[in-house]
Amino acid sequence: MPTHRFRRILSLQSTLLAVIPFLLVVFLNVFLLLPHISEDVATGQRELARAFGVAMDNYLSAALTDVKAVAALPLHRPAYQADLQEILDAEVEASASLNLLYTVLPDGHIEAVGIRKDHRHTQQDHRALERASLAQEQLFRDTRRVGDAVWSNTFVSAFGKGTSIAVGVPSADLVLIGEVDLAKLVRSMGDIVGSAGQAIILIDRNGQLIAQQGGPALSPPPFMGDIPLVRRGLLSDRPVSGEFRLRGQALVGTVMKSTHIGWYVLVAQPVQSAYRSVVITTRNVAAGALAALLLALLASLFLARRLSRRLEELASFARRVAGGESSPPWHKGEIAEVEQLAGDLQSMADEIRHREQQLMESERLLRSVTDHAFHYQGLLTPDGTLVDANRTALALVGAEKEAVLGVPYWDTPWWRHDPELRERLRASIATGCRGIPTRFETTHLDQAGEVHHVDFSLSPIRDEAGSVIYLIAEGRDITDFAQAKSELKESEERFYQVFVQNDDPVILMKLETLQVIDANPAALSLYGLRHEELPSLRMDALIAAADLQKIREELAQHHASQGFLQRAVSYKAGGEKIVISLRGTRIRLKDEELLLCSIRDISDKLRLEQEIRATQAKLIQTNKMTSLGMLVSSVAHEINNPNHCISINNTVLTQITRDSLARLRALREAEGEFDLGGFHYDEVLDMVPKLHDGIREGSLQIDKIVRDMKNFSKPAELDMQGSVDLNRSLENAGAILWHHIQRHTDRYRMELERDLPEVQGSQQQIDQVVINLVMNALQSLPDKNSGVVVATWYDAERKTVNLSVEDEGDGMSEEVLSRLTEPFFTMRINKGGTGLGLYISSSIVKEHGGSLDFESEPGKGTKVTVRLPALAASGD
Repeated sequence: MPTHRFRRILSLQSTLLAVIPFLLVVFLNVFLLLPHISEDVATGQRELARAFGVAMDNYLSAALTDVKAVAALPLHRPAYQADLQEILDAEVEASASLNLLYTVLPDGHIEAVGIRKDHRHTQQDHRALERASLAQEQLFRDTRRVGDAVWSNTFVSAFGKGTSIAVGVPSADLVLIGEVDLAKLVRSMGDIVGSAGQAIILIDRNGQLIAQQGGPALSPPPFMGDIPLVRRGLLSDRPVSGEFRLRGQALVGTVMKSTHIGWYVLVAQPVQSAYRSVVITTRNVAAGALAALLLALLASLFLARRLSRRLEELASFARRVAGGESSPPWHKGEIAEVEQLAGDLQSMADEIRHREQQLMESERLLRSVTDHAFHYQGLLTPDGTLVDANRTALALVGAEKEAVLGVPYWDTPWWRHDPELRERLRASIATGCRGIPTRFETTHLDQAGEVHHVDFSLSPIRDEAGSVIYLIAEGRDITDFAQAKSELKESEERFYQVFVQNDDPVILMKLETLQVIDANPAALSLYGLRHEELPSLRMDALIAAADLQKIREELAQHHASQGFLQRAVSYKAGGEKIVISLRGTRIRLKDEELLLCSIRDISDKLRLEQEIRATQAKLIQTNKMTSLGMLVSSVAHEINNPNHCISINNTVLTQITRDSLARLRALREAEGEFDLGGFHYDEVLDMVPKLHDGIREGSLQIDKIVRDMKNFSKPAELDMQGSVDLNRSLENAGAILWHHIQRHTDRYRMELERDLPEVQGSQQQIDQVVINLVMNALQSLPDKNSGVVVATWYDAERKTVNLSVEDEGDGMSEEVLSRLTEPFFTMRINKGGTGLGLYISSSIVKEHGGSLDFESEPGKGTKVTVRLPALAASGD
């Protein structure tokens, strides 16, 4: 850089450093000091307005208190009417705020006036004043309307003193109006302002001037609402400050609303006097800053010239050091930084020469390490040219360094044997030139032609700018490792084939975390899983945690490699529960405890065992029922003999009793009333016939039940040519099952259609069907409040005689409905069910050419309908 240019730059920078403080002073004065002084002026005016407002509120409150004191007196009484003038004069004379005090009649005329002594007029003036009317005065009307104290805005004095302010207070049917002494209020303005050079103006709520320091306003009062500052103040409840013009003079002022009467106080001050301190301060600061600016410019020019000369000497010294001079001459000066820079330059040159020597030593050491390394190493340019190779790599292929240097790396002896590897190398070099390292497994042929497996990598070397300048090629001989890896892979493949092709489900999991690692196809098929779901699956989601914990505890307690569970609960992916047997084998893989679980689904086996046991129980129950039928037949015969004896004896006793009662009737007529067996004769006369009738009906019922049981227990003759009455079948079933009906329900109802056509077939077999259906309905009821309805009807369209048994029981699912007519299928094996009732009933109905239909829903009961072809139409 030329000396004069550096000097010019230094001079400009020094000038800027001098100008910036000057501009900063101007900025602070204009943008910070002036707003701060403006805020101080506004704050002072607000405080002055607030002080005057407080004084005015106190002044006006005193006037209101004086007027209220007079209004509280019973002025309408005659005793006060005579002294009314004296009362008013005394109150005005004693008040510090009132100038006049009127009592106004309801029609608006002034009745009496209280005036200060120094304002008293002649008696004629008093009479003229008392004849004046305030009926049109707004203050009078507002006081009468509101019925409470009211302040006026401005008030034209009836005393002829111009514009004033007044307060009205009602007193019975009179109104007291007190005018405030504005002269005293104006004097208080001057006392508050003092010598501050500010003015106070009092404005009413309509913007009219009430008073100022020069005195009360004239009549009519001037309007100040057209001044923008006053207009903004009238519209706001907060103090408003700003500049305005009044009578051609620029003022700065603050408008503030008083708290008592709601008038506004304007505190104003000429702009010049308000901002005099700002003007003086700005003038003095500007003069000082300008003088400092000139001095700074002169000093910066002198210093720039001196510093540039010394820097030119330093540049000449640096050129000699860069040229290689070991100790070039240097004349010491007074600038410590320049002297330090010169010493640093000399030290840097010495350090560079020292580092060059160290670098040469490092290169020799690196070459020695590289040549003695066991790995194959080489250095390439970005275009793939080999520029260096270590001894290990050269010894592998038996080549001399001079024969391979400067040759494209893919044309060297390490890569010539395989064209595909050469193309892969060229692609890796292109990738490395983009700064991306590459690594792959390759092969090299040694000088004897044997294959060596090599772990090859290519790493980029960058310069300071980030550009790739070299590529380091490095190969590690992994021939032994590759051979071992190949053998291990073959072993793993054999194990995996055994694992995959095993017919039993096999699952491999972590012993500690229960995480599933792998499962063979048989296990995936058993549990309905997909292979991609295994990484997020835990074994306790498939096998019950309690059963899984048992085999883990067994392996932990005995330190055995195997554990066995004969029965465990397991769950498929859809939630279906199955029973399995589980054999766990503990193995170690990659320093981790694993558990190989061999699973066998034994659900079908257990179900078959349960079905075999259930079938045996049903056969036993069937045998019991056969024996019971034989027993019933023999018992029915034994019951018949004593029942016939009861029937015959009852007939004889009935005749004897009838004759005895006739004789006893004659005895009562002869001897009067008497008792028999603890009962009165009239009761015996009515009761004994009923007892004999009950014995006879009971005997007949026993005979009917025994006859029905004998008919039911008889072996079927399979005579399908007879006629069947469905109503009689239902009546027979009701008689045989009477005890069961009473035990299961209180709501058994029969709805039988009369004159039903008969059905061709076996009455005994149809009776058996009906008994089975009614018995099943009774056994399904949850309590005795649930009912059973049996009904018969004729279907003229289908030409069938129908029978239905409908219960309010538990109902059945679709799965149970589909198996109802299977032999030996029952849901009540533990309650004596054989599973043959509905199977036999279905067979009997089919033999009669009919159908057996079921309708049921869980919790809504069951309805069974039997449809049999009619033997003849109901009208025949």
